[in-house]
Amino acid sequence: MTSLSYQWRAAGREHELLLVPVPGTNGQPYLFGRGSGRRPIEVSSFYLSATPVTQALWLHITGGNPAKFSGLDYPVENVSWEHINAPGGFLDRLNSSDLAATIAGDQKGMRFRLPSETEWEYAARGGPGWQDGFVYSGSNDPDEVAWYGPRWTKAHDLLGWTMVRRLRLFRGRPTRIHDVAMKQPNQLGLYDMSGNVWEWCQDICTDDLAAVPEDGSPYLGPGAARRLRGGCHHNWNFHCSVSWRYGISPAAHDGCIGLRLVLAPA
Repeated sequence: MTSLSYQWRAAGREHELLLVPVPGTNGQPYLFGRGSGRRPIEVSSFYLSATPVTQALWLHITGGNPAKFSGLDYPVENVSWEHINAPGGFLDRLNSSDLAATIAGDQKGMRFRLPSETEWEYAARGGPGWQDGFVYSGSNDPDEVAWYGPRWTKAHDLLGWTMVRRLRLFRGRPTRIHDVAMKQPNQLGLYDMSGNVWEWCQDICTDDLAAVPEDGSPYLGPGAARRLRGGCHHNWNFHCSVSWRYGISPAAHDGCIGLRLVLAPA
């Protein structure tokens, strides 16, 4: 598998959607989750966009831009799971365009979708390099790979979460959204999987790791909330780790929620 690329011109310059190959586990499952409850998961090969979907791509496909913080090279944000998956939504428009066929070339039957949570975490951990054991996507130092807010320290451990909040230490440094691919990539060449914007996964949320499918497919219920991964520019560093799991209503949207694309057989 080699990287796939699609280029277009907007606002007087070239833009690119780059899709990075993520090799499957091939009978050697990776360990999903954190702590003593980590679970072996098999994942098939797929392509994943090297960055979160940019405002330039969303505008190119839909003709509009929902983002609160405008910038063609910023991740698109303020998009709900429903905006992405609803009939006539972003994925429908993307897959009904000629983009999937153009970028896939001779690989027939390929379609865009959201990653499953287990696919997302496998890719964030570096795919076959997952045993490197990085806390963040590509590094143990969040400053190398992530746009994030305050940093949890040993002093915070001593104070505890409740006291930190009372003292307003959680405010940390001023933060803002940034252009994609400004920090270091992980082992696969994927940028911003830690920080900048949260990324939607296909899954319905479950806290029961035993319910998470072992084959890399999404967990589809019962439940209502949908899964977000990766943290964002104003979160604590630990929210941006490769193992942190968060969920929210599929109708939710704000200036720190975006998405990343999988291209795989339908």
